[in-house]
Amino acid sequence: MRVTINLDSGGFMVDECLGEPHIDVGYFETAGPHDVEVFEDGQPTLPPPEIKLGNRNERIDVQHLAANGTVKSGVRQLASFKKDILKKREIYPTDKPVFIVTAYDCILKFHSGKFQSSNLKRAHFKECRLHDDQETGNSNRTRRIAHDVLVHFDLASGEEVRLRRANGTNLWSSSSIKPGTKAVEVKLLADATTDSKYFRKAIGGVTGAHYHLPNPDPPPMNGH
Repeated sequence: MRVTINLDSGGFMVDECLGEPHIDVGYFETAGPHDVEVFEDGQPTLPPPEIKLGNRNERIDVQHLAANGTVKSGVRQLASFKKDILKKREIYPTDKPVFIVTAYDCILKFHSGKFQSSNLKRAHFKECRLHDDQETGNSNRTRRIAHDVLVHFDLASGEEVRLRRANGTNLWSSSSIKPGTKAVEVKLLADATTDSKYFRKAIGGVTGAHYHLPNPDPPPMNGH
């Protein structure tokens, strides 16, 4: 069975995790009643899981367990992920900001998985003033960039993928999927309420008078 985690946005801390076997991704909760949708062979899971990621800056471990229960280690960044994800320097060429790790609602720690870009399209960014958050009237469009990132896990018999809080509580596990399912998609959502959180609240070090806000779909961003 293939399990795919679909990240609708996120701050991908590639630079911060350089040399490590994992990748951390900063995430924000949506305004809706749930932050996760699950599909089994293309069909939504019924009843839908009512999962909220939490907003206390907690770590959520994304783990691929072998049949003997050990956690597999080591992520792979596929060529499309490296090429297509939005880079900080594309918005701030002379004043690259840093991720404010403590600003995120939660930090997803991917211990393994193959990272691939998805949903390529241009993004439209509005320039806003830092002191009052009002638009200046200036804007720019990016190249075609990834608006989703897929993380793939191929499970052998007896293996499991799970999302687990640091306190040991499982948010979701592939063990809940009905037998015979070949493909599972776990989509972590983002909506318009998270735009300013990703691109204003969770990046720092911008010394200029402006920041840039996507309209209306916040794409993932990495640290380069």
